[in-house]
Amino acid sequence: MIRQAALEKVSQVILRNLDRLPPGAVTLVNPEADELFGQIAGQERPVRLSTGSHGTFRRLQALGADVRFEAAPTNGKAEGNAILVLPREKDRLDLLLQAIIATMNPGGRLWLVGENRAGIKSSPRILNRHFECVKKLDSARHCGLFEASLPVSHGNFELGAFAKQWRTELAGMETELVTLPGVFSHGRLDAGTALLLDAMQSLKLNGNILDFASGCGVVGVTALRMAPASRLTLLDDSALALEAGKRSLAANQLEAVSLPSNGLAELEGRFDWILSNPPFHRGVRDDLGIAADFFRQSGTFLTEKGRILVVFNRHLPYEGWLRDQFKNVSRLASNREFTVIEANKPK
Repeated sequence: MIRQAALEKVSQVILRNLDRLPPGAVTLVNPEADELFGQIAGQERPVRLSTGSHGTFRRLQALGADVRFEAAPTNGKAEGNAILVLPREKDRLDLLLQAIIATMNPGGRLWLVGENRAGIKSSPRILNRHFECVKKLDSARHCGLFEASLPVSHGNFELGAFAKQWRTELAGMETELVTLPGVFSHGRLDAGTALLLDAMQSLKLNGNILDFASGCGVVGVTALRMAPASRLTLLDDSALALEAGKRSLAANQLEAVSLPSNGLAELEGRFDWILSNPPFHRGVRDDLGIAADFFRQSGTFLTEKGRILVVFNRHLPYEGWLRDQFKNVSRLASNREFTVIEANKPK
């Protein structure tokens, strides 16, 4: 028996209400990377997991879970019940709810659980748009648990219906981009990436290029348009981001490798350029460890003359971390909010 202390807070709240969950198959969507699934599962309650995080996917896979890495939960047959861990983004919540409803039995139930700081207290407003009956089941450990039943609609789910397609002029060229809910800077060009793209115009990009934490692919797509003979890899932990990147590439008649990876864990080969606007949060939590690991490991994936080019918020300690890892570090651009750094020659 797994102690509740070994589980994340939202998993603990689910576990303490388990006797209220009807028997039958359960889809656990956007789960934490813990062993809750083993506590839920039984002979009358098979559990399938769906996650859009490749790091969580690998962790749950290693624990023996029946888990899929996918942009939205998909299943060929209707499920009786679903448990959804609240995502940080409200538009992504709407996407996941519609995907879940499309596979639920009419009599099935949805549990939505999340932390207060993630916005669980306001989630009934969204649930009421999709279900006739919504009630609160529990409030504990700074989390809330709601149950929803009687879905309003059982229409087909189409991921493309949630995409935003927009155009922008990058490096003197009009570029079309596609984003999806949950992808960084959904539907717009953020100021940090804009500064990075501007700095890229003065550089001679070529060879093998990696766009780390690629999001919708805006940096990689621009790099490939500037240097069409290059080879591009888009790397991200998020299935939604990788799907958006593929759509952005297709919109510009470009091709690249799409690599799901938590950090650089799945990466192989060496690159002439590694470009990034690295993330500094994981869910609702700030997590500078993502960038720290990236800076520490990225040098091993550079060619002899390879360079790393990154943009980041000025208040973050990234420039010092880069100087700890690379012999040559240059500030290419800076404003009141962001800094662009080029580095080479790993120590």
